[in-house]
Amino acid sequence: MNHAEIEEHQMTDRYVMGTLPPDEAERFEDHYLSCPECLDQLALAESMQRGFKRAAGQDVARLAVTRQLALFAWLSRLSRSRQAAVLTMALLVVVVAALPGGLALRRLGERDRELAEIQRALQKEKERATAGSRSAAEVEKLRGDLEASRRDLAREREARTQAAEQLAEAQVPQVNVPILFLGMVRGGPGEEPVDRLRRPSGAGRVFLSLQIEPPFAPSYQAILRDTRGREVWRGKGLQPNERDELSVSVPGSLLEPGDYTVMVDGVGGPASRSRFTFRVLP
Repeated sequence: MNHAEIEEHQMTDRYVMGTLPPDEAERFEDHYLSCPECLDQLALAESMQRGFKRAAGQDVARLAVTRQLALFAWLSRLSRSRQAAVLTMALLVVVVAALPGGLALRRLGERDRELAEIQRALQKEKERATAGSRSAAEVEKLRGDLEASRRDLAREREARTQAAEQLAEAQVPQVNVPILFLGMVRGGPGEEPVDRLRRPSGAGRVFLSLQIEPPFAPSYQAILRDTRGREVWRGKGLQPNERDELSVSVPGSLLEPGDYTVMVDGVGGPASRSRFTFRVLP
C-alpha cells in the first residue's frame, strides 16, 4: 500500500469513520504504524472528527435550552390558575407514565391472550370428544350390521340345507304313499268325516284328490284347516285334471291326528265353494 492509493481511496477518513472494510483496515494499520506522515494525517482526522461531535453536541444542548426558554416564556404569559392547570396536567401525564398502570394493562392483555388460548384448547378438546363419540357410534352401528348379516347368512344356509334335503327326498321314489279320494260334503259342518287315513311315518307325504263339480272355474284356491279352525296349508292356482279332480300333496308332518277340512273356491269364474273333510288316525 502506498500514499497514492491511500489518498485516491480516502482511506484515512474512512478509517476514522469506521467505513473501511476489515481487510483494507488491516492493511492500512500495517502501513501507518511505520509511516510518520500517515500517522500525522490520522491524528489530524481524528481531532477533526472529535471537534465535529462536540459541535453537534453543543447544537443539541442549545436547541434544548432554547425549547425550555420558549416554554418558560409561554408559561409566564399565562395566568397563575392556567399555569397551575398546565403543570398539574403535565404532572399527571408523567405520573401515569411512571405508575405500574401500563404494566397492569400489559398484564391484562397477557391474561386475555391466555384465556383465549385456553378457550381454543377447550374447543378442540370438545371437538375431539365429539369425533370420538361419533366414531364409537359408527363402530357400534357397524357391529350391529355385521351381526345382522351373520344372522341372515345363517338363516339362508339353513333354508338352503332344508331345500336341498327336500329336493333329495323328492327325487327318491316313495312307496306306500297314502292317497285319499275325497268327495264334496253336502251336509253341515257338524258331521263326522267319513274318509280316514293313517298318518305317514317319517317325512312321508299325503296325496289328496278332490272331486269338484260344475260350473268349473279357470283355477282354484284350497285352504286346509284343522279341528280348531287353524290354517295348516294354503294353495293357489290349482288346475283340475281330465277327471275334474284337484290333486294336492301335503307333508305328513303337518297332519297331526284329528279332523281336517279343505275349503276349495273357484277363481276367475263362477262363484263356487266346495267343502271336503277327512280324519287322520295316529
